[in-house]
Amino acid sequence: MKRFLSILFFIALFWFEPSHAQRVEPKKDAATEVKEPMSKVKKATLLSLVPGGGQIYNHRLWKVPIIYAGFGALIYSFQFYNKTYNEVRASYIESINGLPITNPEYANVSQDMLYNLRESYRKSRDLSVIGLAGWYAFNLIDAAVDAHLKEFDVSDKLTLKISPSYQYSYAGQYGGIKLQLKF
Repeated sequence: MKRFLSILFFIALFWFEPSHAQRVEPKKDAATEVKEPMSKVKKATLLSLVPGGGQIYNHRLWKVPIIYAGFGALIYSFQFYNKTYNEVRASYIESINGLPITNPEYANVSQDMLYNLRESYRKSRDLSVIGLAGWYAFNLIDAAVDAHLKEFDVSDKLTLKISPSYQYSYAGQYGGIKLQLKF
């Protein structure tokens, strides 16, 4: 996992930096130099590399601890299930080979039960990885939606009025809810 993250970091570090080897740029005066704003694509890509980066950029700092708590819980879950899976797997392999089981916790467990435990812990470990990917996607989607809704017009012209409604007809009287949306 650490190797994957370090490779991803170095790819992101060098992917977005253009090469200046073949360009000759004229010298600029420091007083007249104006920095160009970062493009939205580059900004979104850089903020997506750090969990919670989009929430920090959008000034929704209260969401950052929730995001990191979710990542912490899912990483802990993965480590727990992976460790237990490897213990049960080693006991299962010893049981198949006819060797005495060295782990005293699984010494009196049948071979079928060891198989079922191994599969159960493997599924839970795999679901933890899927949960991590889902939580990361939720983090990105939340930041993107929040950034998009910052520019949403919430003026007095936009109203939703909810009121009771009564309908009269030949068959009788009907009640309901009336939703009136004004732009």
